[in-house]
Amino acid sequence: MITTAAVVTAIALLTAGWVRLRYLVTRVDGPSMQPTFHDGDRLLARRGNHHADRGQVVVFRNPRPVGVPGSSSGPLLLKRVVAVAGDEVHMGATPERVPAGHVMVLGDNAAQSLDSRHLGYIPAANIIGTVLRRMGN
Repeated sequence: MITTAAVVTAIALLTAGWVRLRYLVTRVDGPSMQPTFHDGDRLLARRGNHHADRGQVVVFRNPRPVGVPGSSSGPLLLKRVVAVAGDEVHMGATPERVPAGHVMVLGDNAAQSLDSRHLGYIPAANIIGTVLRRMGN
């Protein structure tokens, strides 16, 4: 005989599993997204959004997980999408277009951000999720 407690426990476990598949809680590490987000802020992101729009803040896999020389960046980064595939941007002396399947990202605090200026265009497949909101600390 299945008890009510067993049913409630099963539903809770299934719900928790569904939530983990759909959402990600991440922590801001460093000053690159100030003043929007601050070091230590916890953020809720929706997983699986490989089609990010301009202006959205995304969590993505660092295409250079060991970082660039002199950097201590980890495997995940948090930046704002500023251009999407086909947009014209100025990464060097001449304008160019963001390649298909890629985005350009910048930190809100450009002076202290490891972003597309250093990493180049980010493959859209590296995007893990789109930030929805800051969570209470």
